[in-house]
Amino acid sequence: MHPELKKALTKADAFMLRYPTICHYARFKEIEDKTGYSKVYFFLASFFALLSIVLTLGGVKLVSDLVSFLYPAYASFKAIDSGKPEDDTQWLTYW
Repeated sequence: MHPELKKALTKADAFMLRYPTICHYARFKEIEDKTGYSKVYFFLASFFALLSIVLTLGGVKLVSDLVSFLYPAYASFKAIDSGKPEDDTQWLTYW
């Protein structure tokens, strides 16, 4: 296996481990144990399949609308939780 690919798989696995609920880490771990293939392969295949379905059904405009809403919403909640009023002002003026 190419060293860069191995490094990317390690980073993807670390991402999945950092967010186990969102990434369904335990479920992909079960699949990895049953098949012998890395759980990262199944995670990426699922991600790209979902992305393909969204692009097919809603198009690029839907993806653009989702990103332009979800990221500021996430950043706003993160700013509120941080306790610093500067970032609250920055992100809450977006709305």
